[in-house]
Amino acid sequence: MKIDSHLDKVRRLGAARDRLDPLDDFELWFWAGMHAGTHAVNAALHHAGLTRDDEVFATQPGVYLVPRADGPPREALHPLADVLHVGRPHVPGEIPPDIARMMHAMEVIEQYRDPCVRGERAPTAGIVAECDAALRECLGLFEKRIGGGGR
Repeated sequence: MKIDSHLDKVRRLGAARDRLDPLDDFELWFWAGMHAGTHAVNAALHHAGLTRDDEVFATQPGVYLVPRADGPPREALHPLADVLHVGRPHVPGEIPPDIARMMHAMEVIEQYRDPCVRGERAPTAGIVAECDAALRECLGLFEKRIGGGGR
């Protein structure tokens, strides 16, 4: 995806997340935050020139939906453009410190994905606070890097 598309997703997911109750609607609240943060990380990686700022959509590591002029998008192998989750796939090169901190914040959030969304661990106010603080850190670093807009 392009940086501007990631920015739009961050804003829309954040607005949707803000309308949810973090405990009553935990799964939706969690996914909205996790996806917003992942879009922020992808935009920052594009901004730093570590990944491609392309009009493609990741479906799994290395496989993207690629637009075609003569029909619907098609799945194709494509050079690294977007990560699906931090570390999936690995981003080669030296990660700038601010993006490394963004990625760490996303790992803090993602540690709760399987136990609280896919498993048997009930979310708590403490988990909500930890996830919220991590996302705020990620998005704050993102805003500093991007400066409130695209390139």
